[in-house]
Amino acid sequence: MGRTKRAVIRIFEAIVRPIVFLCERLSPSAPPASGDPRNILVLEYWNLGDMVMELPFLRNLRIQYPNAHIVLLTSPKVAPLLEHQGFVDRVITVRVPWTEHYSRWKKYNPFSSLWFALRQALSSLRAQHFDLAFSARADIRENFMMWFVNARRRVGYGFAGGAFLLTDAVKPDLQHPHLSRRWLRLLEHVGKPVIVSQPSLRLADHEERFADQYLAQHGFGNGDFVIGVHAGGRSATRQWGEENFAALANRLQAQFPIRIIWFQDPSQSSAAQASQDFPRLSLPLRQFMAVLSRCRLLICNDSGPMHIATALGVPVVAVFGPTEPAWFGPLGRDNQLVIQPGFWCRPCFDYCRFDQPYCLRTITVDSVFEASAKSVSALLKRSSRGEQSIHLVTPAQAHVDPVSAEGSARPATPGLPSL
Repeated sequence: MGRTKRAVIRIFEAIVRPIVFLCERLSPSAPPASGDPRNILVLEYWNLGDMVMELPFLRNLRIQYPNAHIVLLTSPKVAPLLEHQGFVDRVITVRVPWTEHYSRWKKYNPFSSLWFALRQALSSLRAQHFDLAFSARADIRENFMMWFVNARRRVGYGFAGGAFLLTDAVKPDLQHPHLSRRWLRLLEHVGKPVIVSQPSLRLADHEERFADQYLAQHGFGNGDFVIGVHAGGRSATRQWGEENFAALANRLQAQFPIRIIWFQDPSQSSAAQASQDFPRLSLPLRQFMAVLSRCRLLICNDSGPMHIATALGVPVVAVFGPTEPAWFGPLGRDNQLVIQPGFWCRPCFDYCRFDQPYCLRTITVDSVFEASAKSVSALLKRSSRGEQSIHLVTPAQAHVDPVSAEGSARPATPGLPSL
């Protein structure tokens, strides 16, 4: 968080604090109800990967509060992910203005119709009289939203601003900074133990059948060793490059007895035709999940599909650039992260200060091939022995950090290599 953002937060707090004080004096909030809450609100309206990292929290929340009515406020693009999971009772979708664009003007354009829709959604939530609300993003905007809906108990983080908007400002666990762990920390704060730490996604029977039929129609047999490649990502600064992934896939298919599936995001156009030798699949989210579940490995960027794969039990080899794996890496012990260490500017997320993301551009095809080849070799070896899981070896020529189920990872080496 830079100085400008901190200054903006201080200004926002200076404006909002007296308003909150006055409102609470004129209309005091009801004290938290005794016993287990009946209505629970959870805020997570960002992206697919964020929702996957929240799944252990939602599953634990359902286990700990089996009789509560759990409502999730989320994005329309994320909602299909929650189908057939049984974690929440109601999903309310809304397009939150600051999640829709990269341009700061478009994010906060006061004339956008998204603001009206957001206020309507929050007003509807306010009428539901929630006993308990959770947010793990340490975002003053979300803390304000929980206060606005008038939840009796508001549990979140206040270290980035807006602690006065919460009833429970949780102290973060600095030893486990992963987003998934930050969610679970909220449960521990309210006295509920964590039972499940790994995200998991379930598919319906008809989705399982669709995957088998779809692969058969594209010439895949039951005995094929299928590896998925997904070259897309939420922003260009997180994409290693379609040409790089194509060169990698060609080398792998030439060296190993495997079949490659090239996953294409329906919302993104192809930047190259180098992948034309592989079946190119462009599917809606639930169907993509079904086909992905039949893969033995996914090679991808730091992206939503990376997290979805781990929740489906599919190991990943993921190329990381501007984000910090210790915060947002894939959960589990069978994954490999290929990252160029030493970039002092990491994490910048999607606002690279340079003309291009050199943290990605300096990652070679050779380094990702080495990581992928060791993963494939281990998978093939275990497959021949009839084993289902693997523990992958760290490649020698790439900085590869497995992120454990507890969300810890080795930090990147300080310093910036010559470019």
